[in-house]
Amino acid sequence: MHYVNAILYLLSHKLLYRFCLTGFVATNVTTNIAIPTQSDAVPVMSVFGWIIIHQHLGFTFDWNKRWGHYKAGFGSIDANFWLGLEKVHRLTNCQLYRLRVEVQQRSTNLWYSAEYWSFKIGDELNDKYRLEVFRRYD
Repeated sequence: MHYVNAILYLLSHKLLYRFCLTGFVATNVTTNIAIPTQSDAVPVMSVFGWIIIHQHLGFTFDWNKRWGHYKAGFGSIDANFWLGLEKVHRLTNCQLYRLRVEVQQRSTNLWYSAEYWSFKIGDELNDKYRLEVFRRYD
């Protein structure tokens, strides 16, 4: 299967039950988030409290980057974007976050999604930014 678009979101468990809506139209808004141990706020896109940590739209963006880019983050929050391994590590190790993954199949344009109750990214030194996902939401 080839996918044309992919979006990864994270949601703080503190916000989880504030967004039980039906019949809504999703709107992306720009917001600033605080990253633990980082002095400046980081601008991100958010949809109903979900923070977009990765957005891959179409095929024109060159995702072939060096390790340092994936560690620090790159792209534009309103287009192709990766928040960065170190920032996601710091966020997910200070409190619980849910993970939502959405992909669009190229041949049918249908969207598919999966949600996980909790996840975190390990540190670089000990875990090489290993992804840990806990319990898929059905």
